[in-house]
Amino acid sequence: MELAPGPYRNGAETLLHGEFGIYPSKGTRYALSLTCTELHIQCLVPKPETDQRTVVALADVVGCHTLRSRVTTDCAAYFTVYAYPLKKRKVAMGSGRARQRTARTFQVDGADDYNKNQAVAEKWAVAIKCLVLGVPVSSETDISLSLLPRPRRLLLLLNPFGGRGNALQWCQSHILPMISEADISFNLIQTERVNHARELVKGISLPEWDGIVTLSGDGLLYEVINGLMERPDWEQAITMPVGILPCGSGNALAGAINFNAGLEQAMGLELLQNCTVLLCHAAVAPLDLVSVTMASGTRCFSFLSVAWGFVSDVDIESEKYRRVGSARFTLGTMIRLASLHTYRGRLSYLPAPDGPAHRPISRSITVAANGRLPLTRLPLHRAVSDMGLCEERQAFRHCGSEPPDDPSPSPGSPPPISASALHPQSFIFEPAPEEPIGAPEGGGMDTGMGGPPDDLLVPLGQPVPPSWVTVEDDFVLVLAIYQTHLGADLLTAPFACLSDGLIHLCFVKAGVSRAALVRIFLAMEKGTHFEQACPHLSHVPVRAFRLEPLTRKGILTVDGERVEYGPLQAQVHCGLARLITGVARLGGSSC
Repeated sequence: MELAPGPYRNGAETLLHGEFGIYPSKGTRYALSLTCTELHIQCLVPKPETDQRTVVALADVVGCHTLRSRVTTDCAAYFTVYAYPLKKRKVAMGSGRARQRTARTFQVDGADDYNKNQAVAEKWAVAIKCLVLGVPVSSETDISLSLLPRPRRLLLLLNPFGGRGNALQWCQSHILPMISEADISFNLIQTERVNHARELVKGISLPEWDGIVTLSGDGLLYEVINGLMERPDWEQAITMPVGILPCGSGNALAGAINFNAGLEQAMGLELLQNCTVLLCHAAVAPLDLVSVTMASGTRCFSFLSVAWGFVSDVDIESEKYRRVGSARFTLGTMIRLASLHTYRGRLSYLPAPDGPAHRPISRSITVAANGRLPLTRLPLHRAVSDMGLCEERQAFRHCGSEPPDDPSPSPGSPPPISASALHPQSFIFEPAPEEPIGAPEGGGMDTGMGGPPDDLLVPLGQPVPPSWVTVEDDFVLVLAIYQTHLGADLLTAPFACLSDGLIHLCFVKAGVSRAALVRIFLAMEKGTHFEQACPHLSHVPVRAFRLEPLTRKGILTVDGERVEYGPLQAQVHCGLARLITGVARLGGSSC
């Protein structure tokens, strides 16, 4: 039955429409209409009293699979739409939000021949997948499997010690089910020590992967970025899309990704779910990197911030409270406020002309998207069989408690998966043989840092160019930030963009009262701290800067990681890296 397209918001074009049953079948019939942004579901039988329809935003959809009944006489085909809409939920104090999984299975039974029904189901599944992945589709498009890119293969790096130490639990219960429904193949590795991820990405074969995603705080991604930049082929390596699923304490970049997608500020599980949904949507955006050179000649690349004074003190001194999660920063702030320090220093910067005013891998799991066979890849020092997780998924699909006529996946479509299929016994980790991580055969690894030249900087021992501005004073804090967020709940630079080619230099001079400093950080939760008109707070958009501490003792951090104390200088390199953001919003890019 062909249905006339209904009146949809903003006059959206209807791509597909049809009438289908529902599984499990209760005689209910639905009219489905698909636009570029939404799936409209309207009940036809039994006839509703109102014309109200259910609208599923494709921004909440992660995948769609076709299925077939195990009953051989059933000629109907099926397709399931997996979505994770945000719902309000009751919590101990007030109310909160969380994404709740919905899996709607529709029965295609318009023909007496299974192949014809399967063709219709496949057409809907392909169209929905294309829209989720950003593949252009219109009502004139000949929708077929050839439109879809091959399933993505992601390298997932998990820090089991990050934040409150619940990364593996969240991975099992939330992340893996969602990305499996999105047809993403993955290899999951637990890091075991500092710089494990850095060593890993320096030696892997990058063509095997479509992205590297960290399940941790910002520190693990800092290792990945610098590991890529230390490769001899850094120019190609740094174009590898990277992503982050927040399971740490700070989660600043995840907050920026969430903000860039137009979502409300979130923390904890809600932020993780938001970022996982965005990861399933695959869109990639340019990401600015800042090269930081220290007095020893050490060079590193930063995606987030350089901090000195109050911010870096709180970041490092609160490490002892890591088990309380993001609350460590609140506790650390209160302690540091009680003994507020000032630091003498010289800050020089190049103003932006058009800126805004204001070892072996020993813990590994690999699974193919179809849940049946592991991917054929070059050796990755894997030390555990893929069968553990795959067998659990098969057992879940063939669970005896399911009715015998439950639809099963059609060939080439992965089975549904749930958190119950990923219990801890699925994760069996064994030690790998002791063999060093190295470059592929035939070539040694260059341990030196690569990267483009810093053409705006002169050696640290020389005076800055005349076009630079220098401020020598007593500071409470100096913060160079290039993303919107300093933490998941700290909207520090609301005017920043992922690739605007700017470093937002913020500093607070001595003389600020404790009360004023508290007001600044409270207002920072909503990004209104610059509206406080605090005379001690300054913001300057710059292209490069030099920081010379004149106080003998202090703490310097890059992306929240402690670095050597002393003079340093930095320059932004616009759009050097690639970040998985899930949306195509790149507003403000000036690269």
